[in-house]
Amino acid sequence: MELVMIDIYGCVEDKKVITFNNKEVDNPLHVLLCFDDDYAFPAGVNMYSIIRNNPHRGLHFHLFMQNVSIENQSKIAELSSNLVSITQYSINNKFRIHSNNTKSFPISACLRIIAPLIISQNVNKLLYLDSDTICLSSLDEIFNADINDKIIAAVADVENTQVSQCKKFQLEYGSYFNSGVLLYNLENWNQANITEQALNLLNEGIEYKFPDQDVLNILLKDKIYYLPKKFNSLTLLTVQGFEDQQKAAMGATIIHYTSGSKPWFKLYLTPIYKKYIDNSPWKNTKLLLANNHSPSTTRRYSKYLSRQHKYFRSFFYYVLYLKHKFFKA
Repeated sequence: MELVMIDIYGCVEDKKVITFNNKEVDNPLHVLLCFDDDYAFPAGVNMYSIIRNNPHRGLHFHLFMQNVSIENQSKIAELSSNLVSITQYSINNKFRIHSNNTKSFPISACLRIIAPLIISQNVNKLLYLDSDTICLSSLDEIFNADINDKIIAAVADVENTQVSQCKKFQLEYGSYFNSGVLLYNLENWNQANITEQALNLLNEGIEYKFPDQDVLNILLKDKIYYLPKKFNSLTLLTVQGFEDQQKAAMGATIIHYTSGSKPWFKLYLTPIYKKYIDNSPWKNTKLLLANNHSPSTTRRYSKYLSRQHKYFRSFFYYVLYLKHKFFKA
């Protein structure tokens, strides 16, 4: 099968640097996020959490964005300050991934593969974070990781994933990492030509369960520095649960909200996440009930409100549930 050839530099439609008083900060921590408009809100809240918990450090955010609205771009720009610079890279439709690997994940999830090649000038270490993460404390320790002879630093994934993916790709058990938090050694990455190799694997037609994550695990074995789990604390939220608070109490630095239960939906909003929303430029954003608008979602929220003795609102959502269930077109 013929590979899809990509002009990597041609994928950047526009590049815009936002700095306060046009003053660059010396030796900032470089942080990468990649997202489309659906994830611009959580990406922005994530940025705010990093800024809040690293108040005395220079930060330079590199944002690889696809089809992000002017409104969200304006809110993102509000996060710049004397210590915070933001570079926005607008990615066009020349960036392509085989359709087999964009069924369950947005194509923007694979932008972390081309970012190291585009950003590399004058940057040594680059921290990539999924947009569905939140920072709870200083990032100094992760940036101080010694990865001089490695290509990335990452956190090993959970046991169930180890069992399935290590066997599938003939990896040593326990070595499969989660790609939601990655610290790149950009020089080593580019010398090893990881961007081209990863894109070739993603575009040759093989369908991967976790596309970018799987191919990076295939390519980077033996070149990984394993970070403590606190730097990518995988968290499955239940309805109005406190799972992230439990992880925070255990010392998590970065919480990663996996699965479809995202805390920027009303059904799964947690006190920790609400605190960061309420102090960010997205504080007035109206939260959707959930990403899955099935009747069962509305019913679960009604039950939750009832347990909180908010009976009027509980009744309101129960009526919505009945309406959706019995009168849905």
